[in-house]
Order: sequence, then C-alpha cells, then structure tokens
Amino acid sequence: MLLRGALAALAVAVAALLPRPAAAALKVVTTTEGLAALAREVGGARVDVESLSRGVQDPHFVDANPMLAVKLRNAALLIDVGLELEIGWLPPLVNQSRNPDIQPSGKRRLTAANAIRVLDVPTGPVDRSLGDLHPAGNPHFLADPRRALQVATAIARKLSALDPAGDADYQRNLAAFRGRLEAAMARWQAQLAAVKGRKIFSQHRTMTYFLDWSGIVSAGEIEPRPGVPAPPSHLAELVVRAQRDGVKAVTIEDYYDSKSAEVVARHAGAKLVRIPGDVGGEPGIKTYAQYLDAVVGRIAGALR
Repeated sequence: MLLRGALAALAVAVAALLPRPAAAALKVVTTTEGLAALAREVGGARVDVESLSRGVQDPHFVDANPMLAVKLRNAALLIDVGLELEIGWLPPLVNQSRNPDIQPSGKRRLTAANAIRVLDVPTGPVDRSLGDLHPAGNPHFLADPRRALQVATAIARKLSALDPAGDADYQRNLAAFRGRLEAAMARWQAQLAAVKGRKIFSQHRTMTYFLDWSGIVSAGEIEPRPGVPAPPSHLAELVVRAQRDGVKAVTIEDYYDSKSAEVVARHAGAKLVRIPGDVGGEPGIKTYAQYLDAVVGRIAGALR
C-alpha cells in the first residue's frame, strides 16, 4: 500500500513537470485579407486566422461557395468590414453556417466599421440610379493607417472578451503593432510630404480614407457613379479636367479592368498607378505594412 501511494505521488510530480499541451488556437474568420492581417498582428499564436476572400478579389463580389459556410460553422469569431461591403455574399453564408453566435450583433461577431469614423455618408435618398452607393458610408477605410489601428484595437478588445486568459498577450501584441505602425506612418508621411495637395483620379471611390490621411486630393473617379462603367463622354470630360487641374496620376487596384483608366491616363499625360487592392493583392504583400508600403510608394513616386 505504501509503495502504491509512493508511485502515485511520483506520477503526479512527474506530470507536473511535463509541458502542458498548448490550448487550441481561437478560430478567427474574416471577410478580407486586410482584416485577417490585423487579426494576426493582434492575436499572435493564440489565433488561427482565415479570410473568406483573397486580396486579388474585389471584396464587393465574392462567390458565396458553400465551402465558405463550412469555415464559418466553426468560427469562434467573425470579423467583417460592414457598411454593406459584403452585402451581396456574406449574409447567405452566415445563415448557411448555422452558427448563431456570428449573426449580426452576435457575441462572436465584430463589424470593423463600428470602430471608426465613417466618411462619404450620402445625404438624401439613395437608390440604384446613384450606382452601387453604400447608404451607410464608404467601406474602404483600411487604406488609412489611423483607422486600421482603431480596428486593431477593437479586435484586441473582442479577443480579450472571448479569451480572457489571453488578455495580456493581446494587449502586448497590440502595443507592439502600434509601435511598428506609428514608425511606418512617420516614414510614409515623409514620402508624402512633397506631394500633399496634388490631385489624382481613382477608378472607384476606394481612396477616400487614404486621401483624408495623406493630404492628396481627389479630382474624381473613372467611374461616373460607383460600379457604373464609364461612357466615352465621361472619359473625355476627365481628360479635360486633368489638363485643367494638373492631375498627374490615375490609381487603380489590381482587380479592376484598367482599359478606361489607361485611356484617361494616356490622353491626359498622367501616370497610371497600379496598386494592390488589399493585403495579398500581389506576391510578397503579406502584412498590412507591406500593403501600405506599396500604395504610398507608388502614388508618391508618380506625383513627384
């Protein structure tokens, strides 16, 4: 009996010395690669992050493949952009997932737009005659690093609520990300200093928040209305405007057809600036900082 007791005590002591198995990572699903990049920065080793769309895709139009609903079924947290960016494809996937906690306002749902001040909120009635206008405001806010930091802070807060044991890790990761991003912002502002106030065209109304941060000015969009292809008369008017106002660059995300932008750039004597639409939009762009490095560098370079 004494021997059996001694062996039991020894077994307990040995077990206490053995490394404990790591806790299962929190499964986080995001609607875009940009949100996924921020979740990885904040979540670190405590999260397993997957995006429903790829950086080479226009996030307005994603195929609602049933396999995406399977990914959502086991999600511990769903992070969406909001402002109806994903309205055409996310709601049916959430319903098919049969995961009640990721429904809008669910305890495992985080809408990033709720963390920032929204721009381009339409005034007056909104209907299809205005194109694909977002009634609640412009959803392309991750092009502004200040707002990206606000979203990262909201993600850290949500992860801590879902996983209180990881709060210290999440806050430490957030502080480290903030430090790196603020250093990068100083570098980007130095690149942009010489081109503040200069004007550009963009393909879609994707640059509003970037321009608000950078000090560059919008002279208009290639699309006459959001999501509406440009007729020749609109392109001709843009060429006249570019020559009158000194527009030197036309920006376009990689996932758009560039024919109309090329016509305007060529006839206006402006530079066509191709930029990634998101993290993952080009090979080698795997982090949020790498995404903005490309956007800032190319636009500032074209306007000098």
